[in-house]
Amino acid sequence: MNFDQFAYPLEAYGLPSREEMLDYRIWDDHYHGIDQHEEVMRYVTRLGIERVISLDIGGREYREKAHREILEKQRDRVLGIIRIDPSRPEESVAKMEQWIRNGPCIGIKYAGGNEGVTCSHPNNDPIISLARELKAVVYIHAWIKVGGNPRRLGGDNGKSESSPMDVAILAKRFPDVPMTCGHSGGDWEIGARVVRPYENVNFEFAGSDPHSGQVDYAIKILGEDRIVWGGHGPSRCLANELSKILDANLTKEQRMKVFGRNLRRVCAPIMRQKGYSVKI
Repeated sequence: MNFDQFAYPLEAYGLPSREEMLDYRIWDDHYHGIDQHEEVMRYVTRLGIERVISLDIGGREYREKAHREILEKQRDRVLGIIRIDPSRPEESVAKMEQWIRNGPCIGIKYAGGNEGVTCSHPNNDPIISLARELKAVVYIHAWIKVGGNPRRLGGDNGKSESSPMDVAILAKRFPDVPMTCGHSGGDWEIGARVVRPYENVNFEFAGSDPHSGQVDYAIKILGEDRIVWGGHGPSRCLANELSKILDANLTKEQRMKVFGRNLRRVCAPIMRQKGYSVKI
């Protein structure tokens, strides 16, 4: 079946036209499609997304060569960040040297799947110190799961799963290092208030359930310059994720900041260091 022959214009789905989407200069800071790259990028391209950042680089040895080839051959469309493990800080630092200082990647991700160490633990100090030196992007998976005995906020989080509270602790220790609180903290009302005092923390809308009013609330609490967007595809629907920003009561200028300008500002120092031309 030829998929393209059934493709309706974006306007048929209630979205802006593709030309309008291109005009927003959308950067996706949460791309999980690297292992199905050609297929997923068809949808990325169709929706007018200018650039994606893969969060899955360097985690599996058998895929490393393929990932490097994509980052090198498609550097105009794809950037990469590596997963680090704060339960193994020395290994994480070595991985950063390999993939960031001496490789194609621009940053690190705290994924929450290590041996019980969150981003607030002192183990993270050498990792973030090197990130500061390299001007690396710092992305933190952050969530709040209610549970435990007695039930409490964060009581059902995995032992290594950072919460917005962990992000705040780390941000306070490193106020000069930009970092992103992923998934709007899992609970956008609590997450926004927790990170509000720390101006080096950006707040990401990706991969959490869409609620009308959530972006408006975050901008009221944090300001329009601290919000970034991610698609989380293919495990999340790109149209759903885009709707979070398109549904919000924003001006075009505000949407352009959230959809890409704020993220480009964070990425620009290390990208320029690596020879990219970055127009913010």
